[in-house]
Amino acid sequence: MMEQCYDLLSSDEIQMVHEASLEVLQSTGLRLNHPVAMEKLSAAGAKIDVAKEQVRLPAKMIEKALETAPKTFVCAGRSPEFDVVVSPGSAAMPLVRSVAGSINHYDLITNEYRPITLQDCRDIAQLVDALENMDIAGCLVPNDVSSKVYDLYALKVMLEGGRKHIWALPKDSRNLKYQLEMMKAVAGGGEALRQRPVCSGIVCLIEPLHFPNDEIERLLLYAEYNLPVKVPLVPLFGANAPYTLAGALTHTNAEALGTLVLLQTLCPGIPTWYYMLLSEMEMAKGTANYLNPEIMLIYSGMIQLARHYGIPSCSSPFVTTDCQIHQIMFERSAALAMYALSGVSEIGGAGSVDGAIAMSPLLLVIDDEMAAYMRRIMKGFEISQERLAVEAINRVGHKGSFLEDPHTLQFLHQERRFKPTLLDWRPYETWSKDGNTIVDRARDKIKHIKATHEVPPLEEPLQRELDHILQAAEKE
Repeated sequence: MMEQCYDLLSSDEIQMVHEASLEVLQSTGLRLNHPVAMEKLSAAGAKIDVAKEQVRLPAKMIEKALETAPKTFVCAGRSPEFDVVVSPGSAAMPLVRSVAGSINHYDLITNEYRPITLQDCRDIAQLVDALENMDIAGCLVPNDVSSKVYDLYALKVMLEGGRKHIWALPKDSRNLKYQLEMMKAVAGGGEALRQRPVCSGIVCLIEPLHFPNDEIERLLLYAEYNLPVKVPLVPLFGANAPYTLAGALTHTNAEALGTLVLLQTLCPGIPTWYYMLLSEMEMAKGTANYLNPEIMLIYSGMIQLARHYGIPSCSSPFVTTDCQIHQIMFERSAALAMYALSGVSEIGGAGSVDGAIAMSPLLLVIDDEMAAYMRRIMKGFEISQERLAVEAINRVGHKGSFLEDPHTLQFLHQERRFKPTLLDWRPYETWSKDGNTIVDRARDKIKHIKATHEVPPLEEPLQRELDHILQAAEKE
């Protein structure tokens, strides 16, 4: 496995960005007015201006938060064989997560674009369970159930339909209480959930450097079970973040460090990521771009900063704004390679399309293949005296044929090659006989998974308990 990471920034540049971020947090700081949070932050050394709802953070608070944040933690599956370890980058193989929060379903073949249903959530749970390179499942947003409890329906079918760790997105803190009850039921109780978190959560900055009260309420609920929490950093460069790349990097890093202080002050030791979901405003059009060369550069710099701080990082190279498969694959392959080589801990958004507003099962299968390709590159290869093949080279000499040499036969199975399930390397003469595209092959793979892949169901008493929790939420 590769041990060296690509460093975009020099050590001096990393220090410049860090110091600039500290200056932002000392001068501007965070904006919030949650009484418990304000009290704890003040006691820890923050400078509070109640009238302005401003919390300025001295450098020592950032240092303490970096010391307190876990460097490594487990995201558990419903079954232990699906547990994954989250750790800072470098030699770590990136984890892969399917897209979360999408509200629409897109069919690459028919171009049908429609709202996501609860059945789509079930199908995705089964698909993620079957795909070898998907480690974490993201909850979607079904539109055919009550908008007041859609998040509970989504989590329920994901828990029933798959065995991998779930990134659960709650509607609000009130619904989160019911989500936690579901998690506890599946994990086997509160202490079991604390030891093996089958789900992770989310807390959001709604505006730059601003935490609304309900987001903090959610954080405090997650902390009761020490569940891993993602805080998406979602700057739109040129709009709510600086236009220059260096300025955008400083602004977003300040948000990352400020967020870390909030989490570790209110909930010491709670697991978290340096999680980035970046976009840039197209100044001539007023639209957002999620994946251009400049965004890739900033992602690489942020991943390097996360490694510098010793915090697991998460990026979203699968999130693009376009819907054309050839362009999607070009952009994603470039981003996957760059972020992986930069040392990212987790990559998310697999299966997303149209800026993650929509998702496509066909793209999820294609993204799984791209992740497999990337993982093979990250493994590198072994160099040893035997594998250098000097004797074999001298033995074959100028004949130039290694097909029947013992060295080839010896390592034919020991040094296996990447075997695609969707990529088609046939020449034109052979391929043109059927003309199947990668989308056609992805469709066939989904049909095969639906027909053959079985997920062990939850025990009936547990299913009834989940039903009771959902009914109680609907009644409230």
